[in-house]
Amino acid sequence: MYKLGMFGGSFNPLHLGHVNNIIEASTMCEKLYLVLSYSNNREEIDHRERFKWLKLIVKDLPHVEVIKVLDNDNSKDNYNWEKGRDDIIAKIDGKLDIVFCGDDYKGTNRFESLYPDCIIHYFSRDIIKISSTEIRNNPMKYFEYLPKVVRPYFIKKVVIVGTESCGKSTLVNNLAKVYNTTYVEELGREVCENVGGIDNMIPSDFSEIMFKHKAKELEAIKNAYKVLFIDTEAIITMYYLRLLFDGTKENIEPIIGLGNSISKLNRDYLYIFLEPDVQWVQDGTRIYGEDTVREKNNIMLKQMLNERHINYEIISGDYHGRFQKIRKLVDKSAN
Repeated sequence: MYKLGMFGGSFNPLHLGHVNNIIEASTMCEKLYLVLSYSNNREEIDHRERFKWLKLIVKDLPHVEVIKVLDNDNSKDNYNWEKGRDDIIAKIDGKLDIVFCGDDYKGTNRFESLYPDCIIHYFSRDIIKISSTEIRNNPMKYFEYLPKVVRPYFIKKVVIVGTESCGKSTLVNNLAKVYNTTYVEELGREVCENVGGIDNMIPSDFSEIMFKHKAKELEAIKNAYKVLFIDTEAIITMYYLRLLFDGTKENIEPIIGLGNSISKLNRDYLYIFLEPDVQWVQDGTRIYGEDTVREKNNIMLKQMLNERHINYEIISGDYHGRFQKIRKLVDKSAN
């Protein structure tokens, strides 16, 4: 057992090969420092994101400490190893006994010259054959090599939107089954039923819907597999808010502001817009079934999306056709 060890890297992103090495190194040291090297001049995943991943991986290992070292080199080829070593030593409390690194450096004398008084332990890359470069180039192909704490970063979010009775809920449920992943159900119906029906809703009920829906999304993504399906989002909640309260004395502007803020968090999502060309079905809470009203509301919702510069794919046709079209869109987006 060594007293003090160090294992460094960019972890861009953290993968199971790294995790294997971290755990192995942690069994060999009384104290292990994980050193995250980052630069503001290279295209990398945000260092705060990578730091969080490392902290989560070792949160139950009290003898492992994660630290960050800024290098600001333009590329890994220009990395100043001597400065990096000095910056690491300055942040470590004690004298290093062992330094861990990948066996791709074996025979280069790189670490032996940097840390002449330390044991250099090389990890074999043959144990888990993957690299961060491969994952960055095709994260979905190598998704199995991502730790659970990293996967949400790469998950593709697909939100299904549309007016009343377009088949959103059934479609999202079915897609989640086919893709073996999680989904976020629409919360409006639940809140509506809890308050005694749509006629008894007040504006603050819609802020509750927005908050709960986003919280459900953040929870569901933790267990999603490659893609997360979402039934409606904040713009749809604002759409129903306007349908009920536009032209009334109710002040809905604060809730519209909240909805706009939440929606801005969703700009990298794949939006799929369902046209209202399937049969309208009453579920106990719906009130906009007349064809002319459905079309008017459909135009209004598209305008709301367009005003917020949301790009969306329009899907029409019968249920079977919709399912097939959406599958093609998701496969193209998530691969």
